[in-house]
Amino acid sequence: MAGATYVLDKTYKEIDAAGVGIHRAVVPGSNDGECKLPTAANQFALGITQEAQSSQNENVAVRVYGISRAYASGTVNKGDPVEVASTAGDLRTATLTPGTAAVHHIVGYAETSATTGGVFMVRLAQSPVSVAAS
Repeated sequence: MAGATYVLDKTYKEIDAAGVGIHRAVVPGSNDGECKLPTAANQFALGITQEAQSSQNENVAVRVYGISRAYASGTVNKGDPVEVASTAGDLRTATLTPGTAAVHHIVGYAETSATTGGVFMVRLAQSPVSVAAS
C-alpha cells in the first residue's frame, strides 16, 4: 500500500482521558485547539490522527488535508464517501440513499478498499452532504 500524502497536519490538544490511537478520526473539543474521539457516528471530523497520544491534554498531529490512513468499520470500497462510524474514530461508507432525507458529514473518499478493522487510504475532503427527501 502506498504511503500517506503529507499536505497539512495540524496539532491539537487531545482531551480524552484515555488518549487516542493512530489513524483515528477526531472531532472538535469544547475549546479552540482541542480534539477528542467522536461521541457518536456521523459527527463532523477535524481529520485523522497521524500518531497515537496516550496522555490526556497532550498534543497530537491531525491530518486535516491530504491523504491519510484510517481504520474501516465494515467494508469500504475504493471511491466510497466515508463518515465517522463510531466512538472509536473509525470510518464507514456513507450511504447516500436518494429520497431519504439525511445529512452526512463526509470525512473524505476512500482511495483503497478495506474490510472491518482494516487500514485503508482516505483522501480527506470534509464536507456535509444533504440528501433530500423525494
